[in-house]
Amino acid sequence: MSGLVETLAPGLLYPTGGAILFALGLYGLIRRHHLVLRILALNIMGSGVFMVLLGIAARGEGPPDPVAQALTLTGIVVAVSATAFALALVVRLARLTGNAIILPGPPDDDAPVDDISRLEHHAHTEAPEHIEPTARSGERR
Repeated sequence: MSGLVETLAPGLLYPTGGAILFALGLYGLIRRHHLVLRILALNIMGSGVFMVLLGIAARGEGPPDPVAQALTLTGIVVAVSATAFALALVVRLARLTGNAIILPGPPDDDAPVDDISRLEHHAHTEAPEHIEPTARSGERR
């Protein structure tokens, strides 16, 4: 592995690593059904994009491009904010529905699903009848 890193030019190391991160994040986004894992996959994809931008900014013999560095820093701030908002939506969805999983296909779809079926999912997520939903802040029971 160290031989590969030494053979890559410094200007290609970050873009190559960024492309690999982006591909891994895209795979996770397509393959996973749990919303938190999908948000994590989107963050991995974003990290790959940031690495590519920084690698492009550092190419050449001169100083790095400050515009690309500023874009990367702004992108990181936006990604953190978007992640917090997405996680808040997942928490709200989990409180309303009892789960944070997107099942593939419409409910009447008869296509086989490789990792979870609707019947298995509903059998494992049935809430006991004695548990009451939690009250929102400020509401009385």
